Amino acid sequence: MSEILPEHSCLSPMQQHLTQQLESALNPTHLEVINESHQHSGSASESHFKLVVVSDYFSDLKLLDRHRFINKLFIEELEHIHALAMHTYTPDEWSIKNGAPDSPKCAGGSKS
Repeated sequence: MSEILPEHSCLSPMQQHLTQQLESALNPTHLEVINESHQHSGSASESHFKLVVVSDYFSDLKLLDRHRFINKLFIEELEHIHALAMHTYTPDEWSIKNGAPDSPKCAGGSKS
């Protein structure tokens, strides 16, 4: 007998928190919260994240204002997160791009 797991059951605690906050604040049509900490040096397991957020909320906002919104949303969390790559799109922009770029390597060194 297989068990049906909750939608966010395989996410780390911080991934789950970021996901829930973004879903609540932006009602995204597409959302990815990717924990990239394993790709970087150091022992922190929740220090590097990549966000891909597609929301109608961004339709009247410039890119800088979209990022400011997310930075304000996560003001407390950013005290514990070393890097947060944000890729914010309107649904129209997403239909053209249909993907986000890879995150840059950590300036502190990455694992090979």
